[in-house]
Amino acid sequence: MDKYLRIFYLIFLNLLIFVGCTEVIEEVKVIEEVKVIKEVKVVEISELLNSVNGIVDPYNLEWPRSIIALNGLVEIKEQPERILTISVGHDEMLLGFVDTKKIVATSSFSQDPNSNVFEITKGLPIITSEIETIIAQNPDIVFADPYAKIALIETLTEIGITVIQTELHNDTNGRIDDILLAAYATGELESSFELISLISNKVNYINNFKRKIPKNETKKVLAVTYYDAYWVGGEGSTEGSIIELSGGVNVAAQAGVVSNNMITKEVLISMEPDVIIIPQSVKWGGQSFYDDLKSDETLKEIPAIKNNEVYRVPAKYFTTLSHWNIRGVEELMKILWNDPKFDLNLEIFGDFKQCLQCDFYEN
Repeated sequence: MDKYLRIFYLIFLNLLIFVGCTEVIEEVKVIEEVKVIKEVKVVEISELLNSVNGIVDPYNLEWPRSIIALNGLVEIKEQPERILTISVGHDEMLLGFVDTKKIVATSSFSQDPNSNVFEITKGLPIITSEIETIIAQNPDIVFADPYAKIALIETLTEIGITVIQTELHNDTNGRIDDILLAAYATGELESSFELISLISNKVNYINNFKRKIPKNETKKVLAVTYYDAYWVGGEGSTEGSIIELSGGVNVAAQAGVVSNNMITKEVLISMEPDVIIIPQSVKWGGQSFYDDLKSDETLKEIPAIKNNEVYRVPAKYFTTLSHWNIRGVEELMKILWNDPKFDLNLEIFGDFKQCLQCDFYEN
């Protein structure tokens, strides 16, 4: 039963018991008040949704409802009860506000012990991008990222499965819009507001803290990994957005690097970063790269190496595309500003947890 109807029902019973049936006029007033409350709430939510790209009619909070995704106009006929994603970023986002009972399967990456959502997803069925594994879970709706194969999306759509292919942003406003779009598509708006509120509180604290940093104490930060070459996070990269939100200067963007791109050792030296972070797991060579970087005689004059300001950071916070990037910001702030003179409030730090089943924080 709708919670407003429950409120009215209880009020109605009390009126019958304590006032009697002669107070019909008062009961009508109660009905009108409940109606007004409900209408105001719908307007407030709709105004919030009005700024989200992809929502066709933000004032339609009933079913069916439609959104414009990367794969075109998608109609969602009723609230999905069996939700599946083929993207780690979507897994992390949806598990922030959707009950795990509605998530019927996840990717293997989400169930890796190093995943941000490992504790929540372990034991769920694992799917791949093979169509058979997706169909076997009988999903009502499938979320896909821009890299999903067109043939896969077309096949799922042809057999009657609703597919929503969306971007995943790495900036604060973009992340919130991603959450609202997914929440609208799944009918989970109210629970998504809890997650959005938490993100907003963290970001507000971060932005207010940054205003206290003197301009002459800004630090040039470089996010670098090594596979077949040096790869750095430049302008528009996820790592770059984390550096900027944390109050650092993304030296790769300053040097003209766009997105995630390769650089030479000479360019690395010329950047002269004050701090180097390595968002690369041990499994993929992160520790070896860290050791090589610090022992390379040709790099010893780089300020970060010279001053012992080279850090391995959790790749899961710095390379994913979800609100868990905020944890990357917090970890970097601990590195950059954890000095008594900056009065960094460490209580703001803590992992996001699955909203409907446990607390947000794990301090």
